[in-house]
Order: sequence, then structure tokens, then C-alpha cells
Amino acid sequence: MAGFMDSVNKGLATLNVKTSNLMETSKIKTAITNKENEIASLKKLIGETVYLNRANFTMDMIKEQLDGIEEKVSAIEDLKKQMAALEENEKNILGGGAGGATAKVYCSQCGAPNEAGSKFCEKCGSKLAE
Repeated sequence: MAGFMDSVNKGLATLNVKTSNLMETSKIKTAITNKENEIASLKKLIGETVYLNRANFTMDMIKEQLDGIEEKVSAIEDLKKQMAALEENEKNILGGGAGGATAKVYCSQCGAPNEAGSKFCEKCGSKLAE
């Protein structure tokens, strides 16, 4: 019976971790798309500014937009790093990472890995199945 409960707990923990990561990944992808759309708008504004001021154009006229693009590109890079970290964390939690071979018990509430034999989750404090 204990083996069955361990399997159920691990399955629930896996489901919890994957669901949480899917939601976070979706939020990050949406944020990336929004930043890309903002960049496209800034590029359009730059083009309009250059065209309308073609006779006396200076780079100072588009400096604010260029700075905005650089900030958004940097933000996209940070978001992509967050997404990679989520993927790596999921691999580590679910056993697909380069972790050691120590036995883990996964919390059925938050999915956090705990040392085998632990009574309570180190992350959320929930009672772990025995």
C-alpha cells in the first residue's frame, strides 16, 4: 500500500510542477510577445519620424525610441532566461536533471522535493505521506 501511495504522491507532485511551469511559461511567452509588439510599434514610429523629417533629420529625433527598443530587447532576453530556468528547475524536481541519486519524496501540495524520511515539506510545511 505504501508503494501505491508513493506513486500517487509522485504523480500528484509531477502534475503540480508541470501545471505550475506551464502557467508560468505561458505568462512569460505572453510577455515576450507583448515586448515584440512594442518593438514593432517603436520601429514604425522611427520610420514615420525619419520620413516626415527627411529634409532635416537628426538621430536625436529617434533616440528615445531606440533606447526603448534596447530596453525591450534586454527584457526579452531576461524573460527567455527565466523560461530556461523554469525548464531546468522542472528537470531537477522531476529527476531529469543532473542531480544526485539521493531518494526524494515529493510534496503532494507544492511539488517540492524533500529528503526521504522527512515528515513535513521543507517548502510549504505540509505533512508528507509516509
